[in-house]
Amino acid sequence: MDVRVSKKVLSGEIAAISSKSHAHRILIAAALSGEHVDVVISDTSDDIDATRDCLKQLNAVSPVFNCHESGSTLRFLLPLSMALKRKAVFTGTGGLPYRPLSPLREQMEEHGCVFTQGDGNICTVEGSLTGGKFTFPGNVSPQFITGMLFALPLLSESSEILLSSPLQSASNVTMTLQVLELFGVKIEVLYDEGSTEESYTAFRIKGSQRYVPPGRITIEGDWSNAAFWLAAGAVSPSPDAKVTCRGLDPFSSQGDRKITSIIKAFGGSISKASGGIGASPGMLRGIEIDAANIPDLIPAIAVIASVSSGTTQILNAERLRIKENDRLHALYASLTELGADIRELPDSLIINGMRELKGGTVSGCNDHRIVMAMAVAALRCKEPVVIKGAEAISKSYPHFFDDFKKLGGEVSVV
Repeated sequence: MDVRVSKKVLSGEIAAISSKSHAHRILIAAALSGEHVDVVISDTSDDIDATRDCLKQLNAVSPVFNCHESGSTLRFLLPLSMALKRKAVFTGTGGLPYRPLSPLREQMEEHGCVFTQGDGNICTVEGSLTGGKFTFPGNVSPQFITGMLFALPLLSESSEILLSSPLQSASNVTMTLQVLELFGVKIEVLYDEGSTEESYTAFRIKGSQRYVPPGRITIEGDWSNAAFWLAAGAVSPSPDAKVTCRGLDPFSSQGDRKITSIIKAFGGSISKASGGIGASPGMLRGIEIDAANIPDLIPAIAVIASVSSGTTQILNAERLRIKENDRLHALYASLTELGADIRELPDSLIINGMRELKGGTVSGCNDHRIVMAMAVAALRCKEPVVIKGAEAISKSYPHFFDDFKKLGGEVSVV
């Protein structure tokens, strides 16, 4: 599906969709409890559906987990499958088969698991995950740590996860720890006492634990996708515009809640009232951003930067190259096509902002966040923006363009 997005002013209120990060974790913990848990998810998506479908496979002797394009599903269930089964097959689509599994694979191989590849699958895993010491560098995906934290309490022996360097995107692990605590699973956490951030150094996990369901659970609102609405409010050409997203917890463990402080740093206005977080335009100016802990915010940030005066530097962004695609290059290519002044470096983007972009035709790059970013960029383009492959939004936000229209946007299928 290709769509044309025309320059319009977005304004009004929209409800935040359910957080897929929170939903993945709650659904997995609920399944491991072995009991019915009433989980309230206001909106689903391809990634959430992938986890739901894979969890049904836990009833099979030799499950086949089709993770579709969900990296979280794959990385969470790999160690979990070998804590519960003796053989499991993992398949996927799109770019998922090419996303790295190291060092998770090597750590599992050191603890009783055998990986093989072939027959078009991502991998087949056999054996039995054993406990002990697991070591990970901190600059890898926190999804690897989450997968281990779900699996290790189920083993008969105790285990320890050691981090050899500071953990990036540590807030994602914080969310995992909160979900485990909610289900009665105890994890002893060690911190770097000299740090003011979520600086984990190790996790100690007792074996033979049980997941105990806490009752009805409502999935919290998604800050990662809400960031695009707040960005739309911040870049609006109308000083009277305001985009408000309801249902966001300002105290959430989701690291992407930092979008509010980032918009303020750019010069935009953030307001909190009547159960919502709102963003309005201001005198936007370039800033320096460390992307290490907020990789999913960078598409929205790059759009804001492209229409902010001065220069924005987005640093430590190398992890964006192993997302659904090379997201760092996709942002460079797409925004350049729309007329932005942007330079791509191995681990960063340098963006010289301008008052208005020109518009044009861009690829969605089979990446939901690139599609949403280009839709927001269209609000500051002279000419319409045609986004090819816009159906990629179904990965996390299937009705994104419906909500876009509710706020006054103009979108048509071409």
